[in-house]
Amino acid sequence: MDLHYWVIFVVTVLGVSLIPGPSTLIAFAHGAANGSGPAMFTAIGNATASTLQAIAASAGLGLAITSSAMLFMVIKYAGAAYLVYVGIQIWRTAAQRVSLSSQGNTLESQPQRLFMSGFTVAISNPKAIAFFTAFFPQFLSPAGNSTVQLAIMVILVALSAFIVALFYSCLGAWVRGLALSRTLMRRINKTTGGLFVASGFGLAISKSS
Repeated sequence: MDLHYWVIFVVTVLGVSLIPGPSTLIAFAHGAANGSGPAMFTAIGNATASTLQAIAASAGLGLAITSSAMLFMVIKYAGAAYLVYVGIQIWRTAAQRVSLSSQGNTLESQPQRLFMSGFTVAISNPKAIAFFTAFFPQFLSPAGNSTVQLAIMVILVALSAFIVALFYSCLGAWVRGLALSRTLMRRINKTTGGLFVASGFGLAISKSS
């Protein structure tokens, strides 16, 4: 595949990833609660999930999942329930003040919990596999080695997911660094939590196709 096609691929993946959603919201929330350093584990978790989804799509598992209504719905509703749970947890932290000197107000300060939270939120969206299944073939060149091309696509997806999640983490950390008032931080946390709950219900009632 020519270089300009790879550029288009990366720009498209970055553009889609930048659209606010559950994965970007959890990165922002963890950045606001813990700072950009610890929230990097959230970005790694997000990138790991995106990598597995891209690999699944490349291996043809995406077709199997999207053609199995029951499996798709199980993943879909499990993901929706988890998003609602995360939203409630963030909402419950709304009364906590976030500042540069705070140590005991983190949502999930341990690296493994930050990683798993970012991973679970990202992996809970089965439509990502369907997207990759439909998206990757558009950039495959018959003249090249398809395995190599798909491997490069998976790597680019992983890097894009990490960069975008890290960007939102840094954005949250920047908000945290402003040492905002308790009232304003409570509103930000409630808004973020509300968006998670809305995303969960939205995923639950959306059509499977």
